[in-house]
Amino acid sequence: MIRRLHVPLLKPEDVIPHLAKPDHWKSGYSAQELAVTWFESRNDFPPAVRAALSMVPEYSDAELVDGCFEREIELGSPGRNSQADLLVIAGLRQEIGVIAVEGKVNEPFGEFVKDWNTTPRKQVRLGRLTQTLGLDVADVDEIRYQLLHRTASAIYEAKRYRCRHAMMLVHSFSLTHRWFEDFKAFSSLMNQPVSVPGSVSIAKLCEGISLRLAWVADSPCGQ
Repeated sequence: MIRRLHVPLLKPEDVIPHLAKPDHWKSGYSAQELAVTWFESRNDFPPAVRAALSMVPEYSDAELVDGCFEREIELGSPGRNSQADLLVIAGLRQEIGVIAVEGKVNEPFGEFVKDWNTTPRKQVRLGRLTQTLGLDVADVDEIRYQLLHRTASAIYEAKRYRCRHAMMLVHSFSLTHRWFEDFKAFSSLMNQPVSVPGSVSIAKLCEGISLRLAWVADSPCGQ
């Protein structure tokens, strides 16, 4: 059961009890880099994120309305919930949009689907996720599983908030853009190619939601 009532976080370290792996709260790890960077932006988008959002019309003057770190999101199929590193509610002129932010430094996007998809329950989940994303199950073996469920979770939350815009945004603090090639392969399969870091994809309609993908390249804290 997902709790819908939340206690405000007053400083980056308040995120620690909510982490799926609290031992990942270390300098150079995505959990700490993401929390510190967003807290330092003082109720606005970090500059690198703002620069990416400005590339597309509906997000060009977006307002940070609300954000929730380590947000669990139901996927509508058997198995664990998705847990977004940060879920952002963005004000888009006269409406709102949902941005599921995935922080990255050196951590991969989980297993390849071909290695993860080992049980009937997982096959049911995979069918649901691919249906949501407009993909064929036969085409996702070489895609990282986390990319599928994190992107679908943005769509499901947009529907829950009764809005029509969603984005899955990778906020990377890797100086070598590690794992970008996996993200690039996923975006190409989605027919929403993101060919270089710091880019936002075209929009794709998924279950009535206008979805975009984005990769934001940022510097680690203190650099």
